[in-house]
Amino acid sequence: MKKLLLLLSLMVLCSAQAFAACDYSTMCQPKAYDLSSRGCQITSNITGATFLAEKIAQSIIKKELKKATRERFKVELKSYSAQDLLNGRFKSLKISGKNLDIDDAYLTSFEAKTLCDFNYVELVNNSIKFKENLLMGVSIQISDTDLRRTVQSAGYLDKLNKISLSAMGMTFFKLSGADVQIKNNKLYFTVKLTSPLSAKPIPIVVRADLKVQDGDIVITKVDLVNLYTVVDLSKVTYLLNALNPLTFSTDILNNKNSKMNINSVDIIGDRIFLTGTIFIPKNSCSK
Repeated sequence: MKKLLLLLSLMVLCSAQAFAACDYSTMCQPKAYDLSSRGCQITSNITGATFLAEKIAQSIIKKELKKATRERFKVELKSYSAQDLLNGRFKSLKISGKNLDIDDAYLTSFEAKTLCDFNYVELVNNSIKFKENLLMGVSIQISDTDLRRTVQSAGYLDKLNKISLSAMGMTFFKLSGADVQIKNNKLYFTVKLTSPLSAKPIPIVVRADLKVQDGDIVITKVDLVNLYTVVDLSKVTYLLNALNPLTFSTDILNNKNSKMNINSVDIIGDRIFLTGTIFIPKNSCSK
């Protein structure tokens, strides 16, 4: 059971491939099956075996998540009986954490919970097989401080330093020194542009909104704060979306067997609130 629960918990924190918005609730298995008998469930609940199994499973998941991410998570798992949990059948799973640093992505809070009333996985040759679709709702909150720490991390800066515009063997500009702020319900992005036309890097400060487009977070309504800077706004939008710190933050959810859709993004004061859905299709396998 330990291996099965570990694989399941890590899959929750690993998803990728944005997919078009859809009502995936219709893809839940409408009726539970293969469950232990009603008498067995009653006995398991009365004797406390179900409660004990849930607590043991939660402890294992928390321990393994800490080992994998070096962060502490709160885990809540509900099953039908101890036997059903041992066989990979459970009612719900919820994983949450606060003030997280996962691979240089800083999150103020993270929560993922199953959306189906019946969930079924099984262990096959040391890999986990999803007997039914697994759907999880995800909520992420990112503060101004956490987003700035993400942008200033080594991983993000490495990505930034690879961005340049070149043609015919000539580099027209390169980017460096990114910074970002969330204030007054807006995203303020600062980046230094180095060009052969300038003796020193030119700071570009832009103000923007965020929106969801085809399941991705994109930067929109861009305007320059330092108006004296002569820059094509369409180019700025393209570059900012290429360097979108929100995309970098959600890249911690990355796995070929699952799909992530961003449902909403809102900037309120100095915080960003994201909601999304993780979809792991039936018969998917993960080692």
